[in-house]
Amino acid sequence: MTGRDKDEDGPQIVSYGVRPEPAPIQVSQGSTPARAAVRTVLTNHTGQDVALAEVAFAFPVGEGPGDLTANPRSVEPYLEEGEGGASRWILEADPDRSGVFLLTPRRSAYKLRPGDELTVSFAQIQVNSAVGTSRLTITETVTEGGPPRPAEWPLAKVPAGFTAGDFRPQYILVKSGTGAVLTWRGENRPGAVYTMLHAGEPVDVTQVKRWESPPLHQDTAFTLLVEVTEGDGTAEYAMSTLVTVARPDLMLRHLTVGGRVTLTPVAVEFALDEEVFVRECTAETDGLLIGHVLADEDITDPAAPAPTLAVTVTAQGVEHHSSVQSRAASPLTGEDRSRRLTAVVPRGAAVRITRDDRTAYTHRLTWIPFGTGELRAGTGA
Repeated sequence: MTGRDKDEDGPQIVSYGVRPEPAPIQVSQGSTPARAAVRTVLTNHTGQDVALAEVAFAFPVGEGPGDLTANPRSVEPYLEEGEGGASRWILEADPDRSGVFLLTPRRSAYKLRPGDELTVSFAQIQVNSAVGTSRLTITETVTEGGPPRPAEWPLAKVPAGFTAGDFRPQYILVKSGTGAVLTWRGENRPGAVYTMLHAGEPVDVTQVKRWESPPLHQDTAFTLLVEVTEGDGTAEYAMSTLVTVARPDLMLRHLTVGGRVTLTPVAVEFALDEEVFVRECTAETDGLLIGHVLADEDITDPAAPAPTLAVTVTAQGVEHHSSVQSRAASPLTGEDRSRRLTAVVPRGAAVRITRDDRTAYTHRLTWIPFGTGELRAGTGA
């Protein structure tokens, strides 16, 4: 699980998932320049059509630690075919600004429909030789949607040959009161520091590749921060993961009890039957619905459909849609490449679970109630 490998919350209307390849990026060394790619997936999660007037992607140009490339002409931009209709869009270099690329619709009437994805890739980037942290700035302009909305994504540039990755928990679901065991791989070299960030104090884990957390009582996010300093620059690369706690402690600001209350939440794992692709349920209590999907084989063709798991929660007449896709199967090394979604489900909400019927994959769902109640089949109408 790598840092920034998911949709990031920000000021934009469309969600953007940014992933460098390799991750982290390695700087050039010697006469042969190192090459990198940056892949950005635009997804419309709003539930409404979005009319994008322009999306600008800007890489810093120069030789410094904060720059990505000194040769912006090396960048090869292209669109990958998908449900967003790549043929409806134009991706080209801005003739007036070095290192800037513009995504625009071929016709003003073209829109991203709910659930549409559009993949924008920048290949063959000649990375400069300075270790540091660069930035990809994405500026979104929506037709009749107010001023441009910029946001930044960090791009770490580590020394040539340096690698770090495979940050994952031994178990994604643990019992309350037990610790989570996390493992990773990473090179130990002068100037490299590894820090574990979680709900407690930061922990220096530079000398180890396995760490057990203190006892957990609530779902906990963990971030492994890798800092590599060389010369005047420091590359900062973050990897994150989440551990879910079964039967977590209840955390409230105010609680008034007027009678007898029984709280016995138990996490329930399930999957849709082989011939079932849609299930409608009603939540008898507040809770979280967590879904995982994993392709049986790597899907390398961008035009091929990817296994998809989707959850729509309808509460008080308002729909909230979450979906996740998987294109990478777990390798023989045991690395977990399953993709996850988390849906917040209020009591009484209608829940619709759908899964893909076109491709080979495995999936599972976990219902974590906050009170007493099930995710009962049927809409309750």
